[in-house]
Amino acid sequence: MLDILMSEELWELLLISVTFSVFLMAFVQKIKKSNIFHYKWQIWLLNIISAFGIGIPFTMMFYGKSWIESIWVSVFGFIGAPSLYEALKNQNMITYKPKSSGITTDNKDQISIPKENEILREDLK
Repeated sequence: MLDILMSEELWELLLISVTFSVFLMAFVQKIKKSNIFHYKWQIWLLNIISAFGIGIPFTMMFYGKSWIESIWVSVFGFIGAPSLYEALKNQNMITYKPKSSGITTDNKDQISIPKENEILREDLK
């Protein structure tokens, strides 16, 4: 049934582009955190340049695909990486912060643990 809807080649390119989208998403997010870019159009430009600048060599190097196939993977990655980021963000996969029982942070360098949760080391008893 799958071969009626999608050719084997398209299916393979989509699978490669999903893998590439994860790397592209992580790369763009790292660059965004550096606060170099302040406008949405700059992020969009970074995304498209990165998609083609990294995607074409990525596909050719790791999967041995041609230029044309590598361009398609880059296009799919450019479209898919922001969508993947939004989907993970909406599922709290990216912004998840676990709740701890009884541990509080006073500042960046110190945490407070209740005395009853303290585990004494054998060599200090």
